[in-house]
Amino acid sequence: MSDAKPPGLPPQADAAWSYPLFDAIMGRRSRRFGLGMEMVKGPFRHRSDKEPVGLDDLETALLVAAATATTGPILAETELPGGMVKTIGKPYPSAMGSHRARLFFTNDDGVYVVKADQASMTRMREYENPADRGKVLGFYETCVEKLGDGRMDLPPVEPGVWPHNQWVTNRPGTTLFMPVIDVTKDMIKLILNLCDSKAGRYAGDGGYCIVDDRNGMRPCGNQAWIDNGFLSKRKVLPLSRLEKILSDGMLAEGAFMGQLMALAMQAIGLGGWVFGGFSSLVVLGGTPTCRGLGFRFVQSRSDPFPVPVGRDGVFEAFCPPYHVDMDVAVEAAIEGMTMSMDDWEARGMLKPHVAPNPEFDAATVQASPEGIQCVKDICGYILDTFGKFPATVDPIQLTLMIQAHHLDLDFYDAHMKPGAYLPTHQHHFRDWHGGVEPRERK
Repeated sequence: MSDAKPPGLPPQADAAWSYPLFDAIMGRRSRRFGLGMEMVKGPFRHRSDKEPVGLDDLETALLVAAATATTGPILAETELPGGMVKTIGKPYPSAMGSHRARLFFTNDDGVYVVKADQASMTRMREYENPADRGKVLGFYETCVEKLGDGRMDLPPVEPGVWPHNQWVTNRPGTTLFMPVIDVTKDMIKLILNLCDSKAGRYAGDGGYCIVDDRNGMRPCGNQAWIDNGFLSKRKVLPLSRLEKILSDGMLAEGAFMGQLMALAMQAIGLGGWVFGGFSSLVVLGGTPTCRGLGFRFVQSRSDPFPVPVGRDGVFEAFCPPYHVDMDVAVEAAIEGMTMSMDDWEARGMLKPHVAPNPEFDAATVQASPEGIQCVKDICGYILDTFGKFPATVDPIQLTLMIQAHHLDLDFYDAHMKPGAYLPTHQHHFRDWHGGVEPRERK
């Protein structure tokens, strides 16, 4: 790692960093009308007379950092910290510290992914003082990878974009952010925590008995573990309920990302909003006539719709076809849970606590061999029975998108009462673009 001091941020970015938090919270609005846009019907019909202006790298870097930058080690101050401490802190909370939310975005220049999992940390608080702020630029340069040239082709028709958003979504000059969630790794880890009665993290008096409520409440490949008492007959958990709990919690990670970026937009003076109302199948995989994010899909016998499983070499679920079977996927998913603190520090990572490594490891919940085999049996049953993993939800999910763009203030002056935008929006081009105003539309 270089000892060179990172460059500082320009004054306008420092000002955004210091913007009052509660002013950003209370000033947050969905501000949709950007430069170069046109609304052709309804009470707010308006045609922008300015050319669209895309976000520059500094503006984009701050939004990316607000959602995904490294903040330092996770504290994991619990009675049973387990493998959770062996992860890197991010601005958004993540179940079990997995951070299986991957941020993709597209603009006029191309399609990108933020590989935030490849970042490292250097101190307890990565951004401890103003001199550290320039690290966001290095983070952006290091962790953002371009996947292709040109804006992602998202046709302005349903179901890719619902009618009320077709006039504004993914238009020239906009940047469209997409937090894509993989639930497979956390599904495996959650089953292990619920079922491994020897490790005892969640299962204190016998592991949970997961049953297949789509097939007569029969055991999910875990009958032998019920019979030998490793799983408790009294603690019955329907598979679809487990997967819904997991999916709901993990999708919140994308919502947190969206809110963090929305607050950063207020501080920078950008327009935009967080929204749903689209088909993730179109956005992730595209259609015969459009280019989505290029994810791979599989067809399972239990689902009439194709199932997204990942983008090759970029973001891959812990299931076939990226692992030969669920036994191998389970081993890969739980690798970090059994890593020692010595191994973690050998990777150049930080630990947040002062406990000696042997003492911490001795008190940390580790997976038992029986627990791991039980999880393999359950996960193998799910794949064999349903032809996909998980059974009732998609392994890769996308439910929210976040768009950022430069506002056309003329629209708000014409159609809204004073106060519709903040001083940061009013003075954005003065402060961020050297006073150069957008060009008149031809």
